[in-house]
Amino acid sequence: MGLCFNVLGSGSRGNATIVSDGATHILVDAGLSGKETARRLGEFGLDPGKVSAIVITHEHPDHCMGVNPLVKKWGIPLYMTQRAFEEASGRKTPLIRIDAAMHRAISPGEGFAVGGIEVTCFSVPHYAGRPPHDAGRSPHDAGRSLRNPAVEPLGFVFEKDGVKIGIAIDLGFVTNLVAERLKGCAGLVLESNHDVRMLQAGPYPWEIKQYILSRGGHLSNDQAAHFLANEFDGAAAHVVLAHLSEKCNHPDIALTTAETALEERRGMAGMGCRTTKCAVARPDRIGETYRY
Repeated sequence: MGLCFNVLGSGSRGNATIVSDGATHILVDAGLSGKETARRLGEFGLDPGKVSAIVITHEHPDHCMGVNPLVKKWGIPLYMTQRAFEEASGRKTPLIRIDAAMHRAISPGEGFAVGGIEVTCFSVPHYAGRPPHDAGRSPHDAGRSLRNPAVEPLGFVFEKDGVKIGIAIDLGFVTNLVAERLKGCAGLVLESNHDVRMLQAGPYPWEIKQYILSRGGHLSNDQAAHFLANEFDGAAAHVVLAHLSEKCNHPDIALTTAETALEERRGMAGMGCRTTKCAVARPDRIGETYRY
């Protein structure tokens, strides 16, 4: 086996994905509780003590709230940027409270290896100069997030024996860098956070809606579809749409929008992509395991 991945859960209540080559197992984000992460790993078929590393996209609670119990109980090393680690551990009420010796500093644009898996991290535009908000949270939670913009948010590509898996969630738009890094991936986890019309009619204050729609906010269904119809290279066999808002999106809408974009792509002369299947990651249960 080259690589496999499974989105253990994705949404405002917590994000976690496992990437594995059968011997090395990397947990991408730990936004679920330690207990729930362990339960879902068990459902995937993996003992939490066998996890080789935790890599964090950014330091917001829905991506790192499970770090403390996982690191402390099972001794799993934590990979995140130095600035993000300092931000998460240096607050008055720290999000991360672990022995600094368990932290491995990574930097945007640089690669590192975990076991036999090569990892490349790259910058994504999330809350770049804008107050953050997760479209699935309440306005009260949004108010807390406004004071804590993300520090050095990242996307990741994992590679083994020529097989690549890309993860890009929590980004306001698909930059040229993001599109380039996701080329050649056999599987993709891509944000499709909100339906613009549902967001505009939704319960949040207008300024928060503006933040979500900004180039430092979250990727909409239409933006994800535009990427799939245009910048996507067609190499991926599977695209899993992730981080859907529970209040400003619906799985059927996100899936239909993405599939329509892929059909349009297939119909374009000279685009020639393989048959790419789409799925939607759920917040309350693990998804399908995709193997390459």
